[in-house]
Amino acid sequence: MKSMLNKKTRNLRFAIGLIALILISVTSIYAQGNGPAMGRGNASPEDRAKHLTEMMKETLSLTAAQEPKVSAINLKYAKKMEDVRKVADTAVQHKSMQNLNKQKDGELKAVLTADQFKSYLKQVEEMKARRRGMHN
Repeated sequence: MKSMLNKKTRNLRFAIGLIALILISVTSIYAQGNGPAMGRGNASPEDRAKHLTEMMKETLSLTAAQEPKVSAINLKYAKKMEDVRKVADTAVQHKSMQNLNKQKDGELKAVLTADQFKSYLKQVEEMKARRRGMHN
């Protein structure tokens, strides 16, 4: 009976140790920005554009003809936003990002159907609301 209890205790300790090791490994991978959900703040403009295009492809049902156009627009503005992020003055940074977003919306409006663009704008507003909620 005692040896069976010791064996169960050893197995439990081993399992707990293994779980702890896995959690530490996963945490360090995400902290380094190599995890699958790599924080988009640390992602390259190309990665951010690719992720956004994939999301738009799914949520807006982009056609095969629209996808490369949307991808090019997303990449163009992800690169421009990268430069704006480097500006130290947050007021200037905010104003520049607003202007870039307006320009991007204008280009997307020319590629998307009216319904798709309406859905896109709704999603942008929902994202902004979520971001405001996170900061409050």
